[in-house]
Amino acid sequence: MSKIRKVMGLAAALVFTMVMLPAAAFADTTQYDLFINGEQFTSEKLTIECGEGTATYDPATQTLALNNASIANAAGYGGIDSKLANDLTITLQGDNYITFDDDMGIMASGNVEIQGPGSLTINVAGENMDGMSVAGDVSVRATNLAVNAPGGIGIASDGTVSLDNAQVKSAALYAGIDAINLFIENGSVVDISAAEDSCNAAFISPRGGATGGNIRISNSSIVAKSVYPGLFAGGNLTISGASVQSTSTADAALWARGDLSIGGNAHVTLDGKYPSGCKGNFTVYAAEIDAKNTNDENIPALFDSPVIGGDYDLTCAIAVDSEGTTIDLIEHDGIEQAKGFLHLYKNIHFVTGEKSATYSFPFTKVVKKGGDIAPKSQEFELEIFNVGVGQIEDYADVTVTANVTTNGAGEYEGLLTIQGPKSQVRDITCEGFCVREKNTGMANWTYSDAVYQIFCYEYEIATDGQSATQSSYDIFPVQLVETDNGTFYEKTQDTPVASMTFENVYTEKAAPAANDKPATDNKPAASTKPAENNKPAAGNIPQTGDSSALAIKFAVLLMAAGALTVAIAAKKMRKGHDVR
Repeated sequence: MSKIRKVMGLAAALVFTMVMLPAAAFADTTQYDLFINGEQFTSEKLTIECGEGTATYDPATQTLALNNASIANAAGYGGIDSKLANDLTITLQGDNYITFDDDMGIMASGNVEIQGPGSLTINVAGENMDGMSVAGDVSVRATNLAVNAPGGIGIASDGTVSLDNAQVKSAALYAGIDAINLFIENGSVVDISAAEDSCNAAFISPRGGATGGNIRISNSSIVAKSVYPGLFAGGNLTISGASVQSTSTADAALWARGDLSIGGNAHVTLDGKYPSGCKGNFTVYAAEIDAKNTNDENIPALFDSPVIGGDYDLTCAIAVDSEGTTIDLIEHDGIEQAKGFLHLYKNIHFVTGEKSATYSFPFTKVVKKGGDIAPKSQEFELEIFNVGVGQIEDYADVTVTANVTTNGAGEYEGLLTIQGPKSQVRDITCEGFCVREKNTGMANWTYSDAVYQIFCYEYEIATDGQSATQSSYDIFPVQLVETDNGTFYEKTQDTPVASMTFENVYTEKAAPAANDKPATDNKPAASTKPAENNKPAAGNIPQTGDSSALAIKFAVLLMAAGALTVAIAAKKMRKGHDVR
């Protein structure tokens, strides 16, 4: 029995001890597939010291926050090594550094986004050591990133590299950026380079069966320099509203296997040993291009002459031939001929701008006299509203004129003219627009309430094997109509009119002439007033000559008095009856 009691006592003591242990002693520690500075994040350790700074991980959002971190250790490959299945977001506070003599900067098996007000500098040495090696996409947004990888690739991605309002510098051996697609936009400033022979500062090409190979640079600035083309696109290369400097020390400055498109007032500077261009269609819209061939041989700067977009034209084309002679191609050959000569010279500088478009619409001003005075000289003006896209106030580069000066009653002919960049004029007129007279409130004038709607059309005609764009229009009178969906202008007839008509009436009245006013000295003569002694004397009734008239008057008065007495008596009798 004593042994049994002893065992039971030990068991009770063990149960008591287990009850008293904290719950954390039984909890499992979660390990996250994210390493930094040689340590792994766990549920027990979400902040890791990195030099004098820190790295903090939020597993709920998979966000890694670097705050003045200095990373110089690695558990395997990479100062930051992410095997997370989902995206990793890296936010930057302060100045952060990843520095290695023989290791990677950042390794990731998924997508990586870098953002924040701070900066990150990656310096990695060693053969084939990349600054960033990411299996997914890389996004750098509104932050500063500098990469130096003299033995490998600066930013290597098996997806798309997107630089959005970012400051990025990437210098490497094989490529500053190597990815399937490259998008640079929203004011980014980018400087990329590659030092190895036969390599590109930006090598953008599809791989592993994925489609891509496209470079798109918009509203940003980029400098690319390498031995082979500074910018190489296995697909299409599009530059819009950007500043691009691309240099090759041994080949074409820039090359695309697909289409090459430059516009949006981009400024492109090309410097190479062989012609720049593409295998697809080379199209230039609004742009300034300065292409130079530094080869000792007489080799042109461009592979083929670009097609100038339909709404655009050459405004400047200056060439330098192999003998160093400068030629103004437009002055020498004319615009149309010059377009076909842009690819024939070692140095070519040309500028394209949007064509101007002009529409003119007739109107008639009818002036009528509606008062005593002939209409005076007056200027009238029309205005347009309900334009196709936006408001007319949005088009600062478009000029609208519709003035006519009249001088007296009659009919006056005028023109409403819309002139400006072709695309903007097209936007104004594309869905029709309305015209009315502007009421300037001049005295004595009535203004027309007529409103017209104009529809414009463009069509192609062929002449001598070439096509040209022509335009036409229809003018309809309209009126404001209320519908279940609102108030709109609708046609008052189905047949267009040849011209708009606006009628004005001048209504000024003449002042009365001086001799039409009553004379102030023509007062009635004093002798015309009745004399005081001519008034009838009191009690003297004038004799009319008819003595019976006076008797009749007295008889009428007596009859009226009798009727009044009877009425009063009747009233008293009714009153007495009512009381009873």
